[in-house]
Amino acid sequence: MIDLRSSQQHSIVYDTALIICASILFVVIVFTFGGESWKQIFFVVAVIALMLLAYSVFIEPHHLHVTRYQVPLVSKPEIWIRIVFLSDFHAGGFRNAVWFERIAHEVQVLNPDSVVLGGDFVADRADFMSQLAYLRQLSAPLGKFFVFGNHDYLDRPQDIRSALVSWGFTDMTNRSTCIEHEGHLFEIQGIDDHWRGDPHSFQRLSSNIPHLLLSHEPDVVMDLHEGDTDFILSGHTHGGQVRLPFFGSMYPIPARLGRAVDWGEKIVNGMRLIVSSGLGEQDARIRFFCPPEIVVADIGI
Repeated sequence: MIDLRSSQQHSIVYDTALIICASILFVVIVFTFGGESWKQIFFVVAVIALMLLAYSVFIEPHHLHVTRYQVPLVSKPEIWIRIVFLSDFHAGGFRNAVWFERIAHEVQVLNPDSVVLGGDFVADRADFMSQLAYLRQLSAPLGKFFVFGNHDYLDRPQDIRSALVSWGFTDMTNRSTCIEHEGHLFEIQGIDDHWRGDPHSFQRLSSNIPHLLLSHEPDVVMDLHEGDTDFILSGHTHGGQVRLPFFGSMYPIPARLGRAVDWGEKIVNGMRLIVSSGLGEQDARIRFFCPPEIVVADIGI
C-alpha cells in the first residue's frame, strides 16, 4: 500500500511519474523524427520538454544560490550584523548527507555573525536528523538559533530539538533573547509553527531595540500589526519550487496569503518580510527558476 505521508514513498511515486513522462517524451521524439511538418513540430516540442524536465530534475535542484539582502533596522545604522538563514532542509526526502555537508561548508565561507534555522529539518522521520549532523560544525560569534516547522512535529519532535541543542543551537520557540554587539542591542524572537505547534502571542522588549522575528510560516505577518517587529525571516513555501518569469510560482503556495508571500522580500502590513525558497524539496524532485537558497541578511542597527 502506498502511504504518501512517507517521504521515501513520496520519492518512489514521483520518480516513477518522472520516468514515465520522460519515456513518453522519448517515444514521441523517436516517432516524430523527420517526415511531415506536423511531425517536425511535435519533435521539436518533445525535445524541448525533455530538456526542461532534465534540467529541473538534475541540474537546478543542485544549483545552490546565495541571496543577499541589506536590511537597516534603524534609520541610521552604526554597525552591520550578518545573519545567515537556512530553512526547509527536508532531510530524508530527496536529499542526503552530502548535500547538507556542502551547505555547511558554504555557510562557513560566508563568515556569519549569527546562523538562524527556520524549521522543517526532516521530511517526516526524526531519524533523518543524522543527515544534518554537519550543522554542528557551524560557528557564529553571536549565536545559532532555530524554530520548528510543521514537518518537525510529525515524528518525535523532542529528539529533533535535542539534536539541535546538542549541536550548539538555541531553541527560540516562543522565546526571545537580546544580543549585544559593539555596544548595540538587537532582539531575536521566535514563534512556534502555526500549523502543528503552539504559537504564543508576544511583545517586543522595547520599540527602541531593533527586533527580528523568526517564524517558519510567513502567514505570521497576518497576526501582527505595524511596529510589532522590524523584520521577519520565514520559509515554508519553497518559493513554489516551479516558477515562470514574469508570472511567479506555479504550485499552490501553502499559505493564507498565497503568492503574495511565495518568495523573496515583501512588505506586508508595514513590516519587512523575507521568505526563503528553502534547501530541500517537497512532493516532487523538481525546481525550475527557483533554486535552493541560502539567505544572507546584513542587518543594520
